[in-house]
Amino acid sequence: METPIDPKSIALKFNEYIGNADIEGLVDLMTDDHVFIDMANARIEGKLNNRKMAWEPFFRLFPGYHNIFEKILIKGSTVILQGYAVCSDEVLNNVRAIWIAEIIKDKVSLWHIYPDTEQNRERWGL
Repeated sequence: METPIDPKSIALKFNEYIGNADIEGLVDLMTDDHVFIDMANARIEGKLNNRKMAWEPFFRLFPGYHNIFEKILIKGSTVILQGYAVCSDEVLNNVRAIWIAEIIKDKVSLWHIYPDTEQNRERWGL
């Protein structure tokens, strides 16, 4: 029997793939029904849809993008990450956010980005 990986490690690996623009690693770590929700609440469902509609265009538009996490909380299978983005594009550079990752069977089923507001910090216990 394979030992499950802890949710924090999976969320950090997923983020590492984002920072390295590693589309194959990223997609491999998604559940088939993976859901991505951005700060504007745009929602993309399904692993293949996320590849084509979210991450491939994102990596083309924002090379060098990565997230810096200053605080990480784990609540069961939910990983709450607070920090900011670093990007050569000024629109995304230094944008503060809260990322929520839901981990199911060592895969990321949800990657939801919230604005880092007092209300969201309170909601997520930060």
